[in-house]
Amino acid sequence: MRLLVLFFAAIFCLAFDSSFGGIFTLRSLGSITPLAMPCLVVFVGLFAPSMMAYVTALLLGFLVDLSPGQSELTQGIHLIGPNTLGFFVSVILIVKIRNVVFRRKVFTVVILTAGCVVVTDAVEVFILIARSLMPWTPSLSGSEGISGLIKMLATAIYSGLLAVPLGWCLLSTIGMWRFATPTGRRATWR
Repeated sequence: MRLLVLFFAAIFCLAFDSSFGGIFTLRSLGSITPLAMPCLVVFVGLFAPSMMAYVTALLLGFLVDLSPGQSELTQGIHLIGPNTLGFFVSVILIVKIRNVVFRRKVFTVVILTAGCVVVTDAVEVFILIARSLMPWTPSLSGSEGISGLIKMLATAIYSGLLAVPLGWCLLSTIGMWRFATPTGRRATWR
């Protein structure tokens, strides 16, 4: 895999998620904003060798955790871990199922991107609950409950819709990425 291509794609997705994606925010539906980075994580998870996919997911998640507006706590402190672990868990699941899905279909990227957003948010909720159990941190308020779940699912669907053009662009540039192709008589790309 070419790291320079990954670098430019990661910068584009991070810039979209941090600033440009605000243009597409649906304020009437509770400020739902699509995310581009899960689409890149899914794409790398589908085609990269497994160890490279795991490392890339950790690095991309770390980058998202440090980006402005993501995982910020009080006084501008960043919580490292929610996106890092969420992307890592998502890529583990993608690597497990990538042999039984049609990798070169945009629909696969769309469905897996929505799933990646759900898994990442579930990991973030788990981390925040575990963090609130510590005696030196304030406990979580249960005021969001159902509305937070609906917002998470709407963000996943909206990110899946964004993955249609973004996934098509990534799939059409697959030759530039230079992923290791499987060898052997029975190895096929789906």
